[in-house]
Amino acid sequence: MNSTLNIYGRSALLAITLISGDLFAGDAMFVYRGEAKNQGKIVYIERHRVFLDQAGKIERAETEYERSDGSKIASLSSDFRSSLTSPDHTIIDLRTGEVQGVRRESEKIVLFYKEKDKPEETKTLTGEEIHERVLVGCQGLHYYVVANLHNEVLKKKIPLRFLIPGKLDFYDFDMTPHEAEDGGTANFKIEINNWFLRIFAPHLLVKYDRLSKRIVWYQGLSNLRTDEGDNQNVTIDYFYP
Repeated sequence: MNSTLNIYGRSALLAITLISGDLFAGDAMFVYRGEAKNQGKIVYIERHRVFLDQAGKIERAETEYERSDGSKIASLSSDFRSSLTSPDHTIIDLRTGEVQGVRRESEKIVLFYKEKDKPEETKTLTGEEIHERVLVGCQGLHYYVVANLHNEVLKKKIPLRFLIPGKLDFYDFDMTPHEAEDGGTANFKIEINNWFLRIFAPHLLVKYDRLSKRIVWYQGLSNLRTDEGDNQNVTIDYFYP
């Protein structure tokens, strides 16, 4: 495999994982699921639990990834109390034992990655690395979109900086809006801000229902690798109770 394609890290559990729901629903917790397909076949299922504070704001989230037979392959825990767009989070790949994520230490952001039975590796970000662009990680991009879905901010190109703990690094992306044919969804395209890497890295497409402010569809590189360790492109449909 061309290593240029694997910009998203060793476990490929992305910083751009998206969860969804109405931030102002008023419930203490809500659940939903996503079905990821490749060539029409379900390759995994996402099960999300989202916890809100008394004001209805996102506080934390837990996501489990499983095969269609119910066996678990990965888990993700996110804490949004320090940041909406780049929450502290830990991702565990149950197949390989890899652990990665982001944590805050004072005014610094620490990316960490640990292979099974090996010492933890870290990289610390400060200053302009944190503040130059909209810093997003884990499930934070979704909440940035939801918070701004009905105002002018998302009607122009948004410069993003994705935290990629699996690579102990970050990459710059641009998110641009485009209109839906029926006007019922808000559609966005996300692509890397580097002309050379853009040749190799596929862009991501995502759709939100304008009324509910929920993500309804995603297409692009998966946030999970295959059991063989390869990257895979998926289409994800989201379902709500």
